[in-house]
Amino acid sequence: MWFKGVRISALIGRVFTVTLLTKFNYLETSAALAILFTTSSLFNNALPPLHKEIYLKAVKNKVYNLREILMNYFFPLSLILIFSSFIVCILIRDFLDQFDPSLFLYTLIFFYLITEKVFDEFNRYSLTFQKYFPWNIICISRTILNNIIFFILIISGKYSEEIIFNFILIMFSISTISPFLLILKPLKIRRTLTYFYKMNKYSSFKFLTNKKVLKAWLISLSMLLPTYSERIASLTAGSSEKGKMFIAVSIYQLITFFVDLQINSNKKAEIIKNKSLKELLRNSKIFSFSSLIITLVCMGYIFFNISEGLYNNFNIVFTLIILGLSIVLNSLSLIQEERIFWAKKYKAIFIEMLIISSLLTFSFIFLRFNTLILSIGIIITNIARFTISTKIANEY
Repeated sequence: MWFKGVRISALIGRVFTVTLLTKFNYLETSAALAILFTTSSLFNNALPPLHKEIYLKAVKNKVYNLREILMNYFFPLSLILIFSSFIVCILIRDFLDQFDPSLFLYTLIFFYLITEKVFDEFNRYSLTFQKYFPWNIICISRTILNNIIFFILIISGKYSEEIIFNFILIMFSISTISPFLLILKPLKIRRTLTYFYKMNKYSSFKFLTNKKVLKAWLISLSMLLPTYSERIASLTAGSSEKGKMFIAVSIYQLITFFVDLQINSNKKAEIIKNKSLKELLRNSKIFSFSSLIITLVCMGYIFFNISEGLYNNFNIVFTLIILGLSIVLNSLSLIQEERIFWAKKYKAIFIEMLIISSLLTFSFIFLRFNTLILSIGIIITNIARFTISTKIANEY
């Protein structure tokens, strides 16, 4: 129960931060954080899965070689992470026009992106090997403690939006890194760094020639846009609505979480046996749960924005309904794609994702100027995704 509570807090921590800022009318800061949080999620999932081979070996043999981990995992990942974070800082600067550009701002963003990947990797390690310390401390410091500090800072009303934004990035970075001090022994830090430095020249980028890792990376990259399309769409709203849309779409992720829990986790054997979607959904209550979440989000938006006017509320609520239904379709498509995956038809998944990504790219290029019209383009694309994945899954 304790572990589940900590994990849930990790899921809602950043959303709660944006909610706090939106509630107290720090709309520029909430919009900037919505962009950065979405970017960091995309960024983490776009990096090559260097962990795959080492984790598989570790799980099977229950042993892992430190030299191998440093050479094929930590050092290549560190170099890729530093270089990629720098590139992302350059690409994202035009989207964070709420604040004056400065070296200090981009340095904060750079270190934030790196610490988010550190958290992502440590999260994966903890869940895989069921070693929850100090991961549980990191989650508590990032979510509960951070948001208490942010709340005190916000209600004081003494600080500008830019100062609040910078402080939040600093606190997220510090709260991710500082708990590692609990497991590091000061006298061994220098020895570890020296060993790491000596291993640098022996490290390799074998993943570039490893067909299994490369194939997994390409499939992962092809699924990025379909997976995050609704969250990206929420960022095309006006600056005063970005934070609110981010919160709404983030709450919708509970639908994906529920589907994953009900089907992908609890009915893995049936998926491997390629049972039909109708059989997999039997007694799952997915549609009831999805309807409840979409209804609550829309009613909540109307309640908290009653002063915005009928037309504006109708426009946004209709957009939220479409994005909610789109996420339901996405979740159902993921079940079908899981069936295709276990049938070992990787090429079929890759081709499907390329088609869907192309359609979504078209939507984002030509329809991005209106969030409602863009959301219609996204749901039409996801209808196509569900149709294609269902057809492929039923062939095997």
